Amino acid sequence: MEIGHRLFQYRDYTPIPLIVLMWFAAEPTVLSATVGTLITVFGELFRIYSVAFIGTVSRTRSNSTGANLITEGPFAFVRNPLYIGNFIICFGIAVFSCTGWLVVLTVGLFAFQYYCIVKYEETILVEKFGEEYETYLRTVPAWLPKHLPSLDSIQWPTNFAPSLRSESRTLLAIALMLFSLILLSHR
Repeated sequence: MEIGHRLFQYRDYTPIPLIVLMWFAAEPTVLSATVGTLITVFGELFRIYSVAFIGTVSRTRSNSTGANLITEGPFAFVRNPLYIGNFIICFGIAVFSCTGWLVVLTVGLFAFQYYCIVKYEETILVEKFGEEYETYLRTVPAWLPKHLPSLDSIQWPTNFAPSLRSESRTLLAIALMLFSLILLSHR
């Protein structure tokens, strides 16, 4: 549990070693850069959509969970849509790098990190929300939805502006990472 707590606290910084490796090992091609960028953009769009439902509590480093259990939007289909978005973003950047071992390493490290973080968070959420969260645990999968929603059943937030403001640092970090990989690929 302690490792989950530490990884939770430092989750913004744990990708830094992978980023450094990518800077040195990346050999992107036009195809890998295009596919990687598209995957990364999809991951961030998914995060923006998710943040529109959970709000700024997603940025906290404390054990704060907000006043209510969020079960709308993407949270109705998976318990961890923000972490799925993070994974898709990092996977996309790894694909951009066009380095197979780096893609495998990224998947492995993120699987370990988020497994630990989710186990840690689940204990906090059970303590705070009790039976409501335990029911949510039993009915909503952690990572892969039981079924994809039909387009007409997808819930949309009334306003994306707060989630865009909340995601401004993430958007900047993604842009800087992709730009640096482009520059480094011309060395």
